[in-house]
Amino acid sequence: MRKFAANYLVAENGDFLKNSILVAGEDGTVIEFIDTEGNLDEIAQLTFHNGILIAGYSLVRTNAEISVSESDHPVRTFVIQEVAGQLQLSIQNLIEIGEQVQNQFPEMKIPDILSQINSVLLEDHRFRKEITPGIFLLVGVDLVGLHFTSKTRLKKIL
Repeated sequence: MRKFAANYLVAENGDFLKNSILVAGEDGTVIEFIDTEGNLDEIAQLTFHNGILIAGYSLVRTNAEISVSESDHPVRTFVIQEVAGQLQLSIQNLIEIGEQVQNQFPEMKIPDILSQINSVLLEDHRFRKEITPGIFLLVGVDLVGLHFTSKTRLKKIL
């Protein structure tokens, strides 16, 4: 069992947890998310990373049709256009779409961007979420303003 903490982590339900802990098996399968409510204490065998921890998953397209004209909301419309031809989206794909969303809507912060992307794709069963082993770290982000930067990259840590 391995324990990771970071400035933020994205819980299974999509919540952004500050200074919290992710417990994973040796294969990278998440065992537990521990919300410290921002009060992280040192514990044995805990590895802290600067960035945002994300557990592995992919989104797989179902048979649902995706129409670009489905939404009057500009962010939702943008996301639908970006994924229209995609059959499967990895964490890397989702981060790339997130960066594009922020370029179009610079006032948005990473938690809102990722929430919007997942909301649009999972509603009406357009895509289904498949949990995959692996722990990823989003580095090079603005951790104060919670924005992507030109140095943002996704790194697999387990």
